[in-house]
Amino acid sequence: MAVMMQTFYLFTLAQLAVAGPLAYRATVPAPVIKGSTPVENITSSFPWTIRRDGGGGGTIDGKHIINFADTTTSNSDALAKFGFLPFTSNSIAIAGEDGMHVTDIGVTDDTWVKQMWPFATSKTPIDGETGEENKPNHRYAIWPNTNIVSACGGTCGYTVSDVLDITFVPYAENFLYSTLAKITMGDTGPVVTREAVALWYKYQTNYGQFGLARARDGSNDIFLFAAPDGAFGLKVARVDESQIADKTKYTFWDGKKWAKNPPAAQDTSANIFQYKQDGFGVGTGDIFWNEHLGTWIAVFNDEMVGNSSFRLMYSTTGSIVGPWSTEPIDAYKSFSCDDNKSDVHCSVTYNYGTHAYPDIDPTGKTLLLGWTYDGHQTMFATIEFE
Repeated sequence: MAVMMQTFYLFTLAQLAVAGPLAYRATVPAPVIKGSTPVENITSSFPWTIRRDGGGGGTIDGKHIINFADTTTSNSDALAKFGFLPFTSNSIAIAGEDGMHVTDIGVTDDTWVKQMWPFATSKTPIDGETGEENKPNHRYAIWPNTNIVSACGGTCGYTVSDVLDITFVPYAENFLYSTLAKITMGDTGPVVTREAVALWYKYQTNYGQFGLARARDGSNDIFLFAAPDGAFGLKVARVDESQIADKTKYTFWDGKKWAKNPPAAQDTSANIFQYKQDGFGVGTGDIFWNEHLGTWIAVFNDEMVGNSSFRLMYSTTGSIVGPWSTEPIDAYKSFSCDDNKSDVHCSVTYNYGTHAYPDIDPTGKTLLLGWTYDGHQTMFATIEFE
């Protein structure tokens, strides 16, 4: 009997050696949420109230920064002087250690939050492009709503944002293309350089819009994720960091292998996981490696619906391409303006711009969550895993 067991043991070792070190992995247990902290409203109030939406953060040169979209500085002096409140379609804030206390870039006693993402105009051409010129009754916007992946050995970060024509509503119908940006830290704060003015157009799958992450297989690759309308799940592409601005260098997960050609947007077999709740798919969120759980997790909300729950999916094997969990975990229920049954008027009844900020706690034991409340207020809460 001992000889038989020894033979079986040696055979098993041989099989694993042939298959490679990643061929066998025990199933990752489902994450369990232990609790959460009270909600904090970080809508800035110095020197004036600063209202914003969007979100998505990352760490550059040891500083945690957050991208925001529409940002209004309630500068009463500017209102009296110009007849309107200072507004920009994008801004950046530097977060403190807890991630919930931010310093907006550009605010002084006599000014307002700065626009941080440059537009391609005749005065500021980018790679010869000038087509984002604001004209009478014609406006463009850059709306950051994606995390920032660390790159350049930690001294820069890459992120993706949508560029839109916001002359008419609904804005979503006027999406023009996404743009790839590189962010560095300068003497006076973050500097945004658009590495690809137009990365993906509206007829293409918008890889990177849902988020970016570094591969963990020893390569220098960056993953870019997409959640196309009607796909009811998440797709992924990968590219070497040095070639991230060159779409011809990307490879795409087709459900079986990394391929040169991207799968169709609604090809569900190419999703790394499937998600559909009450007819809605994946909304905004983030996907990242969690050290405490020892696997990849995705945290997101549904597509612009009143149910303001953060959903969580996780890789059951530790592989980015899965298999993933088949049922979502309700990670956190955020309080929306529609939940407030008082006479307060809601600009937007549902929460959106939902994001996770895993860099705040690299151990992964806790996870900071953020979202936009009532269309212009930034809320944060932290969940803790068992």
